[in-house]
Amino acid sequence: MLSLVAALAAASVRPRAAIVTGGTRGVGRGISEALAADGFDLLVTYNTNADAAEKAATELRSAFGCAVETVGGDISLEATRDDIFARYDQTFKASHALGAVAHNAGQYVGVTSANCEDLAASSYGFGDGSMLDADGRMQLDVMKYYQRMYGDAFVDLCERGAARMGEEGGSLIGISSPGCTLQYNPNLGYDMPGSGKCIMEYAMRLFAVRCASKGINCNVVIPGFTDSDGWAYLAKGRGMTKEELLSGIASRLSPSGQPMSCRQLGDAVAFLCSPKGRLITGVSLPVDGGVHLKT
Repeated sequence: MLSLVAALAAASVRPRAAIVTGGTRGVGRGISEALAADGFDLLVTYNTNADAAEKAATELRSAFGCAVETVGGDISLEATRDDIFARYDQTFKASHALGAVAHNAGQYVGVTSANCEDLAASSYGFGDGSMLDADGRMQLDVMKYYQRMYGDAFVDLCERGAARMGEEGGSLIGISSPGCTLQYNPNLGYDMPGSGKCIMEYAMRLFAVRCASKGINCNVVIPGFTDSDGWAYLAKGRGMTKEELLSGIASRLSPSGQPMSCRQLGDAVAFLCSPKGRLITGVSLPVDGGVHLKT
C-alpha cells in the first residue's frame, strides 16, 4: 500500500522550471546545464545576441531533453523582467512548479557586452576623485546602472519569482563576485559593479528570513576564477589572451593554481536548488576552490 501511495504521489508532482538570467553562456550556461541535468525545464535570458542564445537553447534541448525558452533584453530594464515573467506565465505556469530563479546576468560596462544606456568603459573608483567631473560634479550614471543591473534586478526577480513558487517551495540565487562583502578584502577596481552586488548580497539575507516559512531558500554564490567568455574581452584590452590572463590570476590567487569551470559552479548552484540544499539559506557562499582564503 505504501508503495502505491508513493507512486501516486510521485506521479502527481509537477515538473520543475527554472529561470536563469544570462543563462546561455559562461557561468549562466553552466548553471543552466546543471539544472537541466537535475530535471528542470528552463527559461534562460540573454542580452542582445539572439542567434547565439537560440544556438545555446538548441544545444541544451539536445543534451538534456529539456524544454528551453529564451527571452532577450537588458536585465536592468523593468520591461525586460516583465517579458521574462510574461513568458514564464504563458509557457510554464499552468504545468510546472517554479523551482529556482538564478540571477547571473551581468557585464563589465562597455567591455563585455552592450548596455541600454550606451555607457562606455570607465575606471571610476571611490575616494580617488575619479567620480568628479571637471566642474566638480558627481558622475553617477555608471554606478546607478550597475545597481539596477544587480540590485534592482535581483530584488525584482526574487519578489516575482517567490510569488510564483507554490507549496513545493523553491530557491532564489544571486551570483556575486569576490570583494563585495566583509568575507574578502576590498577589491580595488571593482568599485562600480561591487556597489550593485552589495545590494544583492544584503537583500538576499532578508529574503532568506522572510521566505523560509514558504519553503524557499535564498543564497548568493561567489565564484572564483571561472573559465568563461568574459575574460576574453578583458584580456583583449590588456593585450593578452584569455588563457594568459586566467592563468596569471589563478596562479596568484587560487590555491589549486587553476581556474574552475562554469559547470562546476553550476553544479554547486544546482545543489542549493535541490531538496538536499534547501536548509542552506541566507549565505554568501564562496564556491571558488579556496580563492577566498587568498583574497
